[in-house]
Amino acid sequence: AASGIGNFMAQEQMYEVAEEVPEKDSALVLGAAAYPSRLSDILQDRMDTAIELYDGGKVQRLIVSGGENEASSMADYAVENGVLEADVVQDPNGINTIASFKNTEPGQSLIVVTQEYHLPRALFVAGHFDFEAVGVIADKQPYTDIKQYRKREFLAISKMLWDLYVAN
Repeated sequence: AASGIGNFMAQEQMYEVAEEVPEKDSALVLGAAAYPSRLSDILQDRMDTAIELYDGGKVQRLIVSGGENEASSMADYAVENGVLEADVVQDPNGINTIASFKNTEPGQSLIVVTQEYHLPRALFVAGHFDFEAVGVIADKQPYTDIKQYRKREFLAISKMLWDLYVAN
């Protein structure tokens, strides 16, 4: 079962298996580290999950959102793994979760693809920007630095609330 900080916001919208997710227009894959020769483990798991959604007919397109090299690396990976280039939308300005949703065309339904520790915040932001969204957990392996990611997520939730409700 999905667990972690912030699940009070999103538990009912989180799926652990791609096959169980309801069909939506697009999968929004949130960026993470990409290196010159490969995607980070976290980002590759997100992309592999998104490709499963695409191959399974759950979405018609992938929106890959991150910094410039992240978005292009994600798009290249998707195409190398059988996604039609025309079905990949790149957002090279998705420098954080809020930016990724601000840069996504409004009115479409989304499956948000990220790790369990990040998904409640991502779905909260999706709701803030009025997207009909569910999320799928992209944890395909144990991550060495997961405790650091969870600590960072706690701070990121505070920053998100500041950015959405105070800084505007």
